[in-house]
Amino acid sequence: MKILQITSHLNVGGITRYILALSKQLLARGHQVVIASGGGELELQVREMGIEHWRVPFKTSAEFSPQVFWGIRELAARLGVEPASRSEPVDLIHAHTRVGQVVAARISRRLNIPYVTTWHGIYKRRLSRKLWPCTGRMTIAISGPVRQHLQEYFQIPEERIRCIYNGIDTAHYASAPDPSAVERYRESHQIPAGRPVIGGIGRLAAGRVKGFDSLLVSAHLLKKTFPDIQVLIVGDGPRRPFLEDVARRLGVRDQVRFLGASGDVRLPLALMDVFIFSSRWPEAFGLTLVEAMAAAKPVVATKVGAVPEIVEHNVSGWLVPVEDPDSLAQGIARLLRDRATASRLGRAAQIRAREMFSVDRMVSEIEQVYREVCVPLVPGTGGTRTAIS
Repeated sequence: MKILQITSHLNVGGITRYILALSKQLLARGHQVVIASGGGELELQVREMGIEHWRVPFKTSAEFSPQVFWGIRELAARLGVEPASRSEPVDLIHAHTRVGQVVAARISRRLNIPYVTTWHGIYKRRLSRKLWPCTGRMTIAISGPVRQHLQEYFQIPEERIRCIYNGIDTAHYASAPDPSAVERYRESHQIPAGRPVIGGIGRLAAGRVKGFDSLLVSAHLLKKTFPDIQVLIVGDGPRRPFLEDVARRLGVRDQVRFLGASGDVRLPLALMDVFIFSSRWPEAFGLTLVEAMAAAKPVVATKVGAVPEIVEHNVSGWLVPVEDPDSLAQGIARLLRDRATASRLGRAAQIRAREMFSVDRMVSEIEQVYREVCVPLVPGTGGTRTAIS
């Protein structure tokens, strides 16, 4: 099967990671994969993976941007305006991002190519989505809350939604990084040895979504009991100056290390005694949370969005209320004091990640969606597929 993946860009982020993990596994299973996007920071990585990339003017979040219509024309010409004349035919289109959905819908209608979509988040209800849903024959929701959101707010029938959890290479995160690389990482970021270490990973995006400021407040509270505690914040973005100022005002700037983005998150994870997922917004999923679980880290996470589907309280992690730094600090303190419980939760988290959130499981379930959508050829239509909208 030849699959065309459509996305707005190939910049660092959860959607791009999803597409690359999916595409890599599809290639390994004998499929052909093409990615159409506006390009980005990971474009070279795509080529190094042996994945064909078509650069089209989709680097926009505006679904009615002139770029979108130019891109539709460019893709239609590449695939062939008439199905019989396609020079580079594909069997199916898989759309990601709103722009990708709009493009896939137009191409599908024009060339009778079936398409599916993945909804990577919980989105605002807008008139344009109601009038032009562009959801495909099948819609993949990455978690239960996303599925519920699609049913309640966008009236997508239950039979056209498949809930397929995001997946990661659990074996990769379960394998310990080179100890010498960990020590070099520690020394380069001046992280003292022999002290309790907590931390979180995520883009420091504008707004209060990720809740890193709550983590800093919790660190301030924990400093009374653990005066030598170290806090690692892995990631970068426009909110970093604000968070650095919060740390200074709380008197914990010396305890906090802003490490920037990491090419291998196993390195900072190896230094953490407890991983913190402090999101305050209903996250559609939590890739960094699952990565920490796969690395057997005990986790303390806020009970919001898809998190309760990922972490079982006091079984594979510890859940606390949202916007409650006191409870967050108490959960962290418990696991720092009780290493036996921390170890038990970490082992259970690793097993759960392997069983529920592996990339192999994700790709197998997506392949099944592809098989459902790719209907047989219709006799007498010149080899075209039935129209799917």
